[in-house]
Amino acid sequence: MARTIEKTFRFDAGHRSLGFDYKKEETIHGHTWELKLVLESQLELDGMKTVFDTNELALVVRPVIDELDHSFIIWTEDPIYDDFLKVCELADVADKVYPVDFNPTIEGLVQHIYEQISGKLHLNGCILKRAELRCASTLNASYGI
Repeated sequence: MARTIEKTFRFDAGHRSLGFDYKKEETIHGHTWELKLVLESQLELDGMKTVFDTNELALVVRPVIDELDHSFIIWTEDPIYDDFLKVCELADVADKVYPVDFNPTIEGLVQHIYEQISGKLHLNGCILKRAELRCASTLNASYGI
């Protein structure tokens, strides 16, 4: 029988998404993002009545979250990218610019985060089934197998 384990992480980050009919998405803005990871295991519970130690999961996820937290996620193809980076360098905050090679929509970000984590996650008998990302109470996206 399959078991699922869900773990939620939060981070704050700004972004802007291009190509929409409404300027709202193209403005520089931020969110408190909520990332839920859904793991699945076919293993029986161990003597501690658990499948794995969630601290092991946090060891993989926390560096990914820490890199995103209080960053500005920006597409390297964004027309303001070069100037934005220069301003951040002048302000000595360039280390919090998080450049990506895709338009940073919620759908693109959840896929990016899923791929970052699943490539590093090696929990015995568990797979990362799905990542869900929420940026507002009314908007979330998921990606997984």
